[in-house]
Formats: sequence, structure tokens, C-alpha cells
Amino acid sequence: MSRLQTLKRHPAFRTWSLLPQMICHQAGWWACVLWMGWWGPGVMLLFLVAHLVMMRRQWRVEMGLILLSTILGIALDNALALTGCVTYVGDILVGQAPLWLVAIWAGFGATLRHSQGVLVQTLRYALFTGFIGGPLAYWGGEKLERMTVQGIGGWLAISLTWGLVLIVLFWAANRSTKDD
Repeated sequence: MSRLQTLKRHPAFRTWSLLPQMICHQAGWWACVLWMGWWGPGVMLLFLVAHLVMMRRQWRVEMGLILLSTILGIALDNALALTGCVTYVGDILVGQAPLWLVAIWAGFGATLRHSQGVLVQTLRYALFTGFIGGPLAYWGGEKLERMTVQGIGGWLAISLTWGLVLIVLFWAANRSTKDD
């Protein structure tokens, strides 16, 4: 048996929802961060189309989570920009939020019942992801020179807004799991 055949038999590769989805999502994430114009969001769109094709039996639930995550992400990042807490890099904007970041939020919504489902598995995990994971993500964005966070107030605003958004996404992801 070849190495590829052995790899395909591994449980993480047996379903789209685990490693294949995570790898494709990460490719879309990196594309958005590295190619901030149309290319990065275009790659994320390809991921979303592939995801909806793979999950075609649950496409309404998946699309609902993608749209909710996108709308919440737009609201969150516009609020952070309008209050001066965060300054983003990018020329194509949705309000004050760059398109590349909106695309990342859409991709995140597609992972909530799958490869990143652990982040919203319990309310405690969702709160931890929001309060700690949000600032860590934006810290990474600063290191990649894609945004600037303005002082401790900016970091607190990120933590609080992400916490609120992840509570809503926790509720939506877990409600949608019951609706299957």
C-alpha cells in the first residue's frame, strides 16, 4: 500500500469535516492575509463553494452560519474601525472593514460545525475563544502588518466584541446541530 493510500485511510481524512476542511480553510485564510485585493477573498470563495458542495445535504444550515459569521464580522470590524480601536490595511472595503477580513469571517463560519467546532463546543470554549482568541488573532494580524490595534483600549474592545460574537456563534452552531 502506498503512503498516499495509507494517509487516506487515516480517520482525519475520511471526512471533509476534519483535516481536509481545515487544510482548505487555512489555504483560504493565508490567501486573504497575503493577497488582500481580490485574489485572497477569491481563494476563500473557492473554499466556501467546495465546502457547500461537500455539505450539500446541509447547505441551508451551513449557509446560515456563513452568513451570520460574515454579518457579525462586518459589524465587529466596522465598530472597531469606527471607534478608532483598530486600523486595517486594505483598499477594498466593506464599510470600514477590509474585504480580505470579511472573507476570513465567512470562512470561519463554514468551520464552526466542522474543523473548528471545538471553539464553540461549549459556552466556556466560545467565551475563551472570544476573549483570548480574538486578541491573539489580531496580534497575529499586527505581526503580519495587516492592522494596528490602538493601545489597551483597543485590545479590550477586541476581547469584548469577539466574546459577544462568539456567544452568538456558539448559540447558532449548536442550535443548527440540533436542527439536522
